[in-house]
Amino acid sequence: MIRVGRPRRTVPEQTSSEAARPSPLTPVSSMRTFWGLMRAYWFSDRWKEAWTLTLVIALLTALSSKAGVWFAMASGELVNSIAFFHDAANINPLQTLLTNAGILVLLVVLKDAGFTGVRNLVSATLHRKWRGWLNSQFNRALLDGNHTHFHAQHGSVAGGIVAPDNID
Repeated sequence: MIRVGRPRRTVPEQTSSEAARPSPLTPVSSMRTFWGLMRAYWFSDRWKEAWTLTLVIALLTALSSKAGVWFAMASGELVNSIAFFHDAANINPLQTLLTNAGILVLLVVLKDAGFTGVRNLVSATLHRKWRGWLNSQFNRALLDGNHTHFHAQHGSVAGGIVAPDNID
């Protein structure tokens, strides 16, 4: 097993107002837990993009849920128009049946292709942007001045002779 010493600090020293809380060793040290990893993007310098996409997803999810209620009501109307197709009080049975069927088809298309499809597109966009940001954060941490990963791969030990590389 290769032993690697604790990395040197890559974060600048804190000001006196920040001295109460310890600074992370790397820019990604706060991402060691699940919630730290999730929180990092939404409170980063790209927070407007993250929160906008998140709110759009929430809005489209609510609209999709509401469309499900509309679908249930339109389905009830279609069943009602079928049940009373031969009723004497129904003046235009075919028009009522086709109108209710058309509304039901319109709601299915609106919900599935409209709300759900656009929601999945926005969700995939949020995921791609988050992963791109996360990759850049980890690349920045891996290629910083400490670059411990390189020394771990080449058997450098703490206090020993550093393996020569073209990064140093």
